[in-house]
Amino acid sequence: MAALDQALNQDRAPSKALSSRIWPGLHYAQTHQASPRTHLVQPCPYCTGSGMVKSIPTICYEIQTEARKMAADLKSQSLTLRVNPEIAKTLKTRESSLIEELEQATRKSVIIQSDPTLHWEQYDIY
Repeated sequence: MAALDQALNQDRAPSKALSSRIWPGLHYAQTHQASPRTHLVQPCPYCTGSGMVKSIPTICYEIQTEARKMAADLKSQSLTLRVNPEIAKTLKTRESSLIEELEQATRKSVIIQSDPTLHWEQYDIY
């Protein structure tokens, strides 16, 4: 019993050794309490619990890359990008050079459509 008490004293987790009249021997019980936060939150459905999603500039570059690949297969004179509103805003302002490069490389006009039902990382090219 003394050895167990000494080992428990060295452990940082709050715990105590209990003797049992019903069961011979000792029972070890840690006194951890679950945080109330664990009951109030759940993993992010967008980042699948990793805590991270792709940044807006990363998504913009990804869209440009995919659009270049698909442009050769599309027969129309324009490319339509259906994206989340935040991505659309960024493509029209900070990352407008990506759209200009895409138009020059594909020789097609690029139309950006905003769709609030799409997640940041979702987009359609047609």
